[in-house]
Amino acid sequence: MPDRKDHFRLADVFSNVKRDISNNLSNLLIFDILFKIIVTAIFGPISAWIFNRLVASSGAWVIGNEQIISFVLSPVGMAAVIISGTLALAVIFAEQAGIILIVSGFNAGRKITAYQAFLQMLRYLRVLIELGLRQIIIGILYLAPLAAIAGISFQMLSSQHDLNYLLVEKPPIFWIGTAIVAVLGICGMLVIAWLYIRWIFSVPFCVLEGEKPARALRNSRSLISGHFWRVTVIIIGWAVLITGAGVLIAFILEVLSEIILNRAGENLSIIITVVCILLGFFGLTAAALTFIGFTTNCLVITRFYYDIGGKKGLSQAISPINDLTQKFSPPSQRKMVWAVVSLALILTTISSAYIIDRIDLNRPVAVTAHRGSSKDAPENSLSAIRQAIEDGADFAEIDVQETADGVIVLLHDTDFMRIAGVNKKIWQLNYTEIKSFDAGSWFSPDFKDEHIPTLAEALELSRDKIKLNIELKFNGHEKQLVESAVKIIQDHKFGSQCVITSLNYDGLRKVKGLNPDLKTGFIIAKSIGNMFRVGTDFLSLASGMVNADVIAAARKRKMEVHVWTVNRPDGMSYFINLGVDNIITDYPVKLAAVISERATLNDVEKFLLVAADMLKR
Repeated sequence: MPDRKDHFRLADVFSNVKRDISNNLSNLLIFDILFKIIVTAIFGPISAWIFNRLVASSGAWVIGNEQIISFVLSPVGMAAVIISGTLALAVIFAEQAGIILIVSGFNAGRKITAYQAFLQMLRYLRVLIELGLRQIIIGILYLAPLAAIAGISFQMLSSQHDLNYLLVEKPPIFWIGTAIVAVLGICGMLVIAWLYIRWIFSVPFCVLEGEKPARALRNSRSLISGHFWRVTVIIIGWAVLITGAGVLIAFILEVLSEIILNRAGENLSIIITVVCILLGFFGLTAAALTFIGFTTNCLVITRFYYDIGGKKGLSQAISPINDLTQKFSPPSQRKMVWAVVSLALILTTISSAYIIDRIDLNRPVAVTAHRGSSKDAPENSLSAIRQAIEDGADFAEIDVQETADGVIVLLHDTDFMRIAGVNKKIWQLNYTEIKSFDAGSWFSPDFKDEHIPTLAEALELSRDKIKLNIELKFNGHEKQLVESAVKIIQDHKFGSQCVITSLNYDGLRKVKGLNPDLKTGFIIAKSIGNMFRVGTDFLSLASGMVNADVIAAARKRKMEVHVWTVNRPDGMSYFINLGVDNIITDYPVKLAAVISERATLNDVEKFLLVAADMLKR
C-alpha cells in the first residue's frame, strides 16, 4: 500500500490529538462510562462464566499452582487461553473502535453521539472478535518456541537440583538458568511489542475502511513499513509519560491525604466521612488517568493512521446506518463534563463507604511460624518448633514428605543438598539413612547433629503447646503420603490441634475422604478458575493474591483466609487491617509485637491505620 504522506510531524500529531479530545470530551467521557458499565455488568460475567465452565470441564473448579502448566497445555486449557485472550482483546478493540468513530465523525462534520458510537461498535463486534482471535493464535505461534525452550531449560535445571536449593544457594547453574530466563523474557516482550506495532492499525482498517480481519492485519503491516521505529518510540514514550504522570499524581495525593487525615481530629464519624471522600477522589483520579491514557493512545494511533496513509476514512464505516449521522455544530461540553465527573465522584464515594462498612477493626488473627521459627533455628526441625513455642506462635507450619520406606518426615525440598549437602532425592533413601544426616550445621554450628524429624516426633513435641499447619508435599514419587499422615495424626489424637494444607487439591480431597473432621486448606500462589469453590475449609494464599475483594468473597462463603509469607511489619499491619485470619511469617515475634501494639489502640487509631493502607494501595 503506498503512503499518502512520507513524513509527518510529531508536534502536529499531538496538537491534533489535543484538539480531538477538546472537541469531543463529553462524548468520549460518556462513551467510556457507558462502555465500562456494560462490560462490567454483562460482558465480564459472561466471559468469567465461559472461562470457569471450561476450567470445570477439566474436572475441577480451580486449577492451582501444580496443575496450571499441564492444564494450559491440554486441549481444554489451550481453548480456555485462546477464548479468554480473544475476548479480552475484543473488549479493548471495541472501546478503541468507539473512540475512533466519535472523533472521526466529528472531523468529518458528522454527529456521532456516545450512544450511537456504541451501537456502531456493536456492528463491528464480530469482526473485532475475529481480529482478536487471529492475533492471539498468531501470538501463541510466535511465542511457542520460546516457551518450549523455557520448559526444557526448567526441566533440565530442576531434574539436577531442587528448585528451592537453586534459589537459596545460587550455584553456578542457577545463574545460567537466570540468564536463560532473562534472555527468553526479553525476547518474549520484544516479540509482543513487535507484533503490537505491526498490527497497530488493524482496528482503524476494520472500522474506518470496512476491511476483513485478515486483510486489516496485512494492510497494517504494509502501512507501518518504513515508519516502524518512529511509531514505536512515540507510542512507548507516550506510555512512559502517562505512567510517570500517574505515579507522580499518586504520590501527591498520598501526601495530601496524610496531611488531611492528620487534621481530621478524633471523631470517628468525621474521619470515616473524610476517608470515603478521599477514596472517592482517588477512584475518580485513577479512572481519569485510565481514560486519558487509553483515549490518547487510541487517538495517537488514529492520527498516525490518517497521516501515514489511511484512505477511505469514515464514509464506509458509517454509510450503512445513515440515520446515526448528521451535520452538526460542536456542542457546549462544560455542563456535561461536570455532571459526569460529579456522578463518578459520588459513585466512587458510595462504593468506598460500602468497602469501609465491611471492615472489622477487632478481628483476631493467628500467628503461624513458617517452617517453625526458621530464622532462629533450622527449618522443619524440632528446634524450630521449640523456638516457635517459645516465640508464642499459634501455629508452626511444617512440610512433610515420604521416604522410600514410607516414613513421613519433615522436609521442604525434594533433595537434601541445601540442608545436609547430600545430593539424593527423598524417595531414593530409607529413613535409617536419612536419620544420620546432620541437618543443622548448615544453619549454625550450634545446631550440629540436628536430625530430620518424623511427623510423629513433631506431634509429640507440639501436643498442647502449639498447633501445627502440616503441608503435604507431593513430589510424584509418594505411595501412601496422605494415608500415612492421616493415620499418624489419628493415632496421636492430634486432629483438633492441626490443619492440613497442600498445593495438591486431589491430596486434600483424599484427606477429607479419610477423615472429614480434619481441617484442610488449599495453598495457592497462582490459580485459574473459581478458587472459592474448592471445598476446603480455608485458603492459604500468597500475599500478592489477597485484597479486600478476596476477603469479602471468602467471608461470604464462610471461608478463612491465611496469607503467606509476610515478613515486614507494614505488610503484617496491612493484612491485619484487611481482616485475614492467619498470617504465616518467618518472624513470629515481630508479628506478635504488631498484634500487641494494635491491641492498645482505640477504634479511631485502628481505623486511621486501615485508612492509610487503603489510600496507599
